[in-house]
Amino acid sequence: MLDGFELNTKSKLLKAAITVFSNHGFAGGSVRQIAELAGTNIAAITYHYKSKKLLWQTAFTHLQDRMIEAILQDQESWSQMTPYDRVKNTTKNYIRFCARHPELHRITLFETIHGGEMLEWLNQQKLALFSKASTEWVSLAQQEGVYTKDVSALHLHFIVTHASNSMFLLGPHIKEAFGVDVFEEEQIDRFTDAIVAVFLKDPDSSTTKLDPSTDGINEFLAQ
Repeated sequence: MLDGFELNTKSKLLKAAITVFSNHGFAGGSVRQIAELAGTNIAAITYHYKSKKLLWQTAFTHLQDRMIEAILQDQESWSQMTPYDRVKNTTKNYIRFCARHPELHRITLFETIHGGEMLEWLNQQKLALFSKASTEWVSLAQQEGVYTKDVSALHLHFIVTHASNSMFLLGPHIKEAFGVDVFEEEQIDRFTDAIVAVFLKDPDSSTTKLDPSTDGINEFLAQ
């Protein structure tokens, strides 16, 4: 995400902000904590990001954009996939993102529980747009027989997405209780296989492929 190259001050602040806000939320995280973690001072935050609020918004947007990129990384091959394989592909990409960057959902949960201005901003931005587009996409997958039609697309969207990131949000508890590190590659693969096995079903291979032009996630990109 922000690793793999030498960070400048602005990038260090963004990386530190992601850590602080995912651990303490917007209200609990302070600019002093962020500056200290980044190895700089509060004045640098004012210079690069103007305010704590704008830094928080930038941190969330950065993570949200990386999530979309992860989900869509194989989209050039989607037209050659069956509906089942396509949903399986995006599900796996999403789960791997959740494992690598659990901070996004931690930040979201903090503000969902706390409510107020930050949650209002989230709902006006990509969080709400993504949920709506993903629900439409789930509905299309239901029509193709990949998801059950016995559950509404809205409910299914939230059930699958939150089941897919739950292990990583509860990682410390699972490590303490079961001695399992959910962030190990083998555990990520096993969890991904479990999600696919529980929620997806492979219809007849002759089923017509989903049309990418009507895909809810692609529609989201145009927002």
